[in-house]
Amino acid sequence: MKKKNSDKKVIKGRWYNINKKIKKRLIAKYHKIKDWKMDPKGYFLIRVDKKKKIIQVGYCKFTRLGNSPINDMVAVIKGKTAIEIVNTLIREKFISTLQHAADMGIELHKAELSLKYDL
Repeated sequence: MKKKNSDKKVIKGRWYNINKKIKKRLIAKYHKIKDWKMDPKGYFLIRVDKKKKIIQVGYCKFTRLGNSPINDMVAVIKGKTAIEIVNTLIREKFISTLQHAADMGIELHKAELSLKYDL
C-alpha cells in the first residue's frame, strides 16, 4: 500500500527540505461579534479616491467624557497599495493589536482592488 502525500515525513522544496513535525491541526473560525475587540489606539476610516488613484486612510482616536463620546481624526495617510499603507500604520504605531493589523490589511486590500478594477 502506497503512503499518501500527507503521511510523508519530509516535504521536498525547491531550496530546502522541510521536516513535518506537526503537533497541532486546527480548524480556523472567527465570530464577528464575540471575537472582535476595539483597538485601544483608535480606528480608521478608508476612502478610495478614484480620480487621483489613491487610497486615503483617516486615523481616529475615540475618547469618552461622561456621556459624550469624542472622535478626533488626528492623521491622514495616503498611498497606492494596501501593503505600503498598512506598514505605515504599524510603523507609526497607530495599530496596537495583531487582529487590527490583519483586519486593516484585508480592508485595505479591498480598497486596492476597488482602484485596480474600477469598482
